[in-house]
Amino acid sequence: MQQSTIKLVAFDMDGTFLNSQNDYDRKRFARVWRQLHERGIRVVAISGNQYQQIKSFFPDVHDQMTIVSEVGSVIVENGQKIVEYHFELETVADLIALLAQKNLLHRCSISGLKALYFAQSAPEDFKKLITKHNYEWQEIEDLRSLPDDDFTILTLDVPEMDIRALVKDLNAIGKGRARAVSSGFNFIDIVQPDVNKGTALHFLAQRWQIEASEIMAFGDSDNDLEMLAYAEHSYAMLGSPESVCQAAKFQAPSNDTSGVLQVIEEVVLS
Repeated sequence: MQQSTIKLVAFDMDGTFLNSQNDYDRKRFARVWRQLHERGIRVVAISGNQYQQIKSFFPDVHDQMTIVSEVGSVIVENGQKIVEYHFELETVADLIALLAQKNLLHRCSISGLKALYFAQSAPEDFKKLITKHNYEWQEIEDLRSLPDDDFTILTLDVPEMDIRALVKDLNAIGKGRARAVSSGFNFIDIVQPDVNKGTALHFLAQRWQIEASEIMAFGDSDNDLEMLAYAEHSYAMLGSPESVCQAAKFQAPSNDTSGVLQVIEEVVLS
């Protein structure tokens, strides 16, 4: 691969770009960023998390990069929102009814364009986890009575459950109006059926006139599958599930050894 063939580098955040301490080698990234920027290579951070949270990791350069949040529901380029998708309210109500039936509302959060919402009755471990990954949030009395907002993604944290079986049940109820996918670490994301990291990457590639053969992408969980399948130079992080390894063309070192930066340095910048 010639270094000039890569025009866009995209990476998932949790378990991919970020290490187990929820951070990254900032000095090393600053060097890599500068070199990518000088060569006109676009950088895309792409995650299931909230825009405000992803942005906070890049205080010096967030307004010079593209941030894709909520698994592709919101795309912000150079600080300007260019894409926004949200559910029909009826679909949200149906999903909430199913989760209430399964006694899972206390482990569910719902992202809107204004904030993320979760129930006051949620356990403390869930609240701690969800507020760590989101900056704008509200505790509300009952998710069945949501504030006025446009909703982009529902997230479940279900450590004691069979994730694959629950994903199957949720997709049966979604009936093509919503799609559940495992996002790793016992989490499930429920998004719109045609919204994913792959469609987001395809949109950006068309916008910037970049081919799939000129894209490098990194991921570690099932909500990265479409992105890894789309990008010709795709990497599964060391230790990723089999489904992710099959979707990706290559393997990257662990997120705890700055695997994303290592590959970029060796393959794109060397």
